[in-house]
Amino acid sequence: MKLKAAGTILLIVGTALLGACRDAKPPAASERSPTSVLGNAGPSPSQADGIAQPPGVPAGTQAKIARTGADTALAAWVQDGRVVAASYAKATGWTAAQPLEEIYGEDSDPQLASDSQGTAMAIWRHTVGSIESLRYSRFDSSGWSVPDVMPGALPQPRTAKNAAPRLQMDAQGQAVAEWTSGFDASRTQSTRYVPGQGWTHASSSALASAAPASPSPR
Repeated sequence: MKLKAAGTILLIVGTALLGACRDAKPPAASERSPTSVLGNAGPSPSQADGIAQPPGVPAGTQAKIARTGADTALAAWVQDGRVVAASYAKATGWTAAQPLEEIYGEDSDPQLASDSQGTAMAIWRHTVGSIESLRYSRFDSSGWSVPDVMPGALPQPRTAKNAAPRLQMDAQGQAVAEWTSGFDASRTQSTRYVPGQGWTHASSSALASAAPASPSPR
């Protein structure tokens, strides 16, 4: 009898645990990380979000894609030396790509991030001869802003290793950009964008991976 009672108790406990597992729900969107990270982090945004690459992207080029809403997205890539952008809506697909600006020089390394609530930021490298700079444009309900220079930014030459900048944006629309410093390859520069205030002047810090050289063996 004692064995039969113990078996009945185990059966009841097991059934309760199985029901609890079935009732468990995945975390809500608000509980997940609100940061949209592009550039070198994670899989291609087009693969992660299930959105096909825009038509007209040159062969060998991967457009940067960021969702701006449940059924909308933006893409940016380089075409004929210019950063171009297109917008996506589930009902209509991709719009035709348009250059964000047309000035003397050559664009490269575009990065794109969004708060997933209709606001996004694009940054890219601009090269004129041996002069390197970073430029940016912000997207909101009015469209893309007039591009401008990132204050105090000097990136490594685009031929250098890991020269592409990195960009993040959180759910409040604040963005952070970081890149290897063109003043000193052992340091990085970074700047923060705050809505209504703009970008801070770029500041410099040591590379996180930088470490003192090991002493030579005797």
